[in-house]
Amino acid sequence: MSFDLYVWHEPESITPAIAENKLRRWHEEEPGVLRPHPAVLAMHADLLELFPAGSGAWSTAPAPSDLVLHLTVDWSRAGEVGAAVVALARQHGLVCYEPQSHLLNPNAPGHAAGFTLTSATGPEIPDPSPGRIGSVVGGLGPDNHFAILERADGWFVQVGYGPAAGAAPGEYALEYREGGPERHFRTETPDRAEAERLLTEFLNGDERWRRRHVWRPLFS
Repeated sequence: MSFDLYVWHEPESITPAIAENKLRRWHEEEPGVLRPHPAVLAMHADLLELFPAGSGAWSTAPAPSDLVLHLTVDWSRAGEVGAAVVALARQHGLVCYEPQSHLLNPNAPGHAAGFTLTSATGPEIPDPSPGRIGSVVGGLGPDNHFAILERADGWFVQVGYGPAAGAAPGEYALEYREGGPERHFRTETPDRAEAERLLTEFLNGDERWRRRHVWRPLFS
């Protein structure tokens, strides 16, 4: 089992819908939809240095190209390889699109995500949808014990799961931080829906999460 990633160059920021449209037209061999760029070939070399053809990272080893990299990642290495692909795409100024989740990591010049979602084992997700947040929270467990949603100004909310996050088994640790350590607060809940609501409300600018819980300073 595998999942696909596509990496190419864009001169300016694009949306997931534009990425999907361009990829479809490229598959249909429409000329000029994507343009060659040396950064694509450079990323291929860096990627194969990290994960060589026989490393077990790929269902099919990626072919060199200066136009687009089609990456078929072995499912057992999805978190590790996906995170590396996103990081390398950012380093090289390329976009990375995951068609299965309609997820775009846009790294065109000047782009900055308003929010970034990360977890213990998954790749960074810029400007996640509520559905994507729900999927990440639902995937928390002993081997993937936290998810953080960080705003562009550095403020963030965090959900941790179980003893690895300092919570009781089966419970969630909820945290938020606004600036320095003295503005870092925490509470716990057994309710997964509440954990998800913390992230989605923060994403939407909804402040009800502040009033719904009794928060205590994490550092005294």
